[in-house]
Amino acid sequence: MEVETDMVSNTDGSAKVTLGHTAVLVGVKAEIGKPKPMIPNEGYLEFFVDCSANATPEFEGRGGEELGTELSNTLYKVFNNQHSLDLRSLCISPGEHCWVLYVDVLVSSSLQGHLSIT
Repeated sequence: MEVETDMVSNTDGSAKVTLGHTAVLVGVKAEIGKPKPMIPNEGYLEFFVDCSANATPEFEGRGGEELGTELSNTLYKVFNNQHSLDLRSLCISPGEHCWVLYVDVLVSSSLQGHLSIT
């Protein structure tokens, strides 16, 4: 397994983990947003997972999109709770401002060349 950090310059943090022929690139951007009405004293995370078709033929068409959605939902379940991350620490001003962490994940078999997460 190989782990590299600071892989994407336009993020607040990023890392690439490579295991065998599979690479996972994660970029995190932090922005100030408005807390969700039901939890006005917490910040929150937004996940987007892209399963690149070059990782495996199973990801072509809707296969990668469906897996990406499933992985995003799993990440929400794991991290959007009080046991994994103190979301209250992301609150700046209750009901007014909070940190929103945008987490973009790219699953690929080859991450060669220029890397960019939008």
